[in-house]
Amino acid sequence: MYAIDDENFNRDIWIMPVDSSREPENISRHPYDEHSPVWRPDGKVIVFTGARLDRETDIFYVWLEKQEYEKVQRDRTIEKALKKMEETRKKKDDKKSEPPKEEEKKDKKNGEPKVVIDFERIHERVRRVDIEGSTERGLFWSPDSKKLAFTATIDGKRGTYTIEMPEELKPKLLTEKTGGQARWLEKGKQIVWLSGGKPASVSEKGEMTTYAFGAKQEVDREAHYRAAFDLAWRTMRDRYYDGRLGNRNWDAVRRKYADAAAQAVDADSFGIVINLMLGELNGSHLGFSSRGRSSGSEQPDWNTVTAHLGVRFETDYKGPGLKVRDVLPDGPAEHEKSRIEPGEIILSIDGMSVDPGMDLTEVLNGPLDRDILLSVQNVEGERRQVDLRPISYGAVQSLLYEKWIRDNRAKVSEASDEALGYVHIQGMNWPSFQKLERELYAEGAGKKGLIIDVRNNGGGFTTDHLLTMLCQPSHAITVPRGGGPGYPEDRRVYATWSKPIIVLCNQNSFSNAEIFSHAIKTLKRGKLVGVPTAGGVISTGGTQIMDVGFLRLPFRGWYVLGTGEDMELNGAIPDYVVWNEPGDVPMGKDAQLDKAIEVLSKDVEAWESRPKPQLRKATERER
Repeated sequence: MYAIDDENFNRDIWIMPVDSSREPENISRHPYDEHSPVWRPDGKVIVFTGARLDRETDIFYVWLEKQEYEKVQRDRTIEKALKKMEETRKKKDDKKSEPPKEEEKKDKKNGEPKVVIDFERIHERVRRVDIEGSTERGLFWSPDSKKLAFTATIDGKRGTYTIEMPEELKPKLLTEKTGGQARWLEKGKQIVWLSGGKPASVSEKGEMTTYAFGAKQEVDREAHYRAAFDLAWRTMRDRYYDGRLGNRNWDAVRRKYADAAAQAVDADSFGIVINLMLGELNGSHLGFSSRGRSSGSEQPDWNTVTAHLGVRFETDYKGPGLKVRDVLPDGPAEHEKSRIEPGEIILSIDGMSVDPGMDLTEVLNGPLDRDILLSVQNVEGERRQVDLRPISYGAVQSLLYEKWIRDNRAKVSEASDEALGYVHIQGMNWPSFQKLERELYAEGAGKKGLIIDVRNNGGGFTTDHLLTMLCQPSHAITVPRGGGPGYPEDRRVYATWSKPIIVLCNQNSFSNAEIFSHAIKTLKRGKLVGVPTAGGVISTGGTQIMDVGFLRLPFRGWYVLGTGEDMELNGAIPDYVVWNEPGDVPMGKDAQLDKAIEVLSKDVEAWESRPKPQLRKATERER
């Protein structure tokens, strides 16, 4: 019994006889993943976890024998009562007879359960344990097969719960403690597991005892690092997505780096050698993160950072002071109590005179959570004191990003007489997707075409969700009485855009953003404008390398449907290749965006001239 992915990376639960007397059987058969199957000790039931309804992870179970599955609750109650009566009668008989011999006890204890499996339509016997609002995991059985235990958070209380299957499926809290690799022992009726990495046991009353221990370990560093290197090398040899391994002689690569890895003085140095080895593959999504060394020094309550005032200065101003070129929208210098206007001059910061030639970190470095006193001179020469709460450079980047978006939208709107809209997808992640779904309405309202910008998008996973938005088949038009033609949004998977689009991409469009760019071309949904994407497309996972570090492991390649070409080292090539010159974007110039506006305007014109059906009511048909 095992869980395994198929070619479409859907994981199901399978049973296979150890003697290979029949083909493996898929007993779950569902398009969402199932995990962690556990056989009940009596051999009659298999339980597993899966995310079938609303993607909430639940417990599922299947009766292996059809006869057991067909029993109603009344049958089970009668069976339970008869079993109890038989046990009572047997106890009376045992008192009259001689005690069982040791051999008889041993035979009884070692008796294997009889397993009967009716494979026909077994997947239709899968049933769900409905525990609303909870994710269950870590399933394990009591030795008498009566209770199933698992970890969950129910009604806000995290702990280990049990159910009795199938009589009582309402969970009961066994203990507020949780652990991993759990086993429920018949002896002592206790649970043993690992809690926080330490062996522990839980009594029937839910009390946990932890068995902490210490052990001295001596490590031959050279042998240790050599073993870790070999493990990393073998992992890439056996599991890297391309068995050709970048057309490198992988044995020669091992000989090249093995000694250097073994002689590394610490984990960081070891990591450098591993990354050099990975560089031989000339691939994306590769890397090794060493565990490194922990510092025993105490950390301060605050970190020294360079504060930002929310303004930018003129670079050709000679002084005195610093002349404000512009103020970042929504930044601290735009707040009413600390407002600074473009053209004003900051003469001093916290009492220290400033000028364009000085190192501003001398006055701006320190805790971020503080007020900074500025002496500001306006264009009339009047001076005033401004108390300003600064922000971090990370916050500044966010403000500049939002400003860039607003500037692009304004440019597109003005150049197209408000006919075109503009959206930028910052990452192929869920927050960015949800933002785009909102913007299809907010920014697409009344527009005839949409520029979708994935420049500088580092990737993620949402391409197919985006395509569902942009490639929804149109099969009908609806018209309510007194209304215009449209289609009910509640019938669609997501908000939908069926009008013309242009996709902007560049050399910093990476991974899933490249998959999206390739898809737009393959599906002929719109044209690409910009420059070829990075050419870094592999699905990656990772694995722990002993106690030394974490190895990224690209395991799945992506190939263009029309050509069969690997997307790795093969960026999406735009229909219109346009390079922005160095310095253009900071100066407000964007030739790629200009080209997108030009091309999309023509596409909109062609789209609007397409033939449109004449709507005719049933009562208007000729009889």
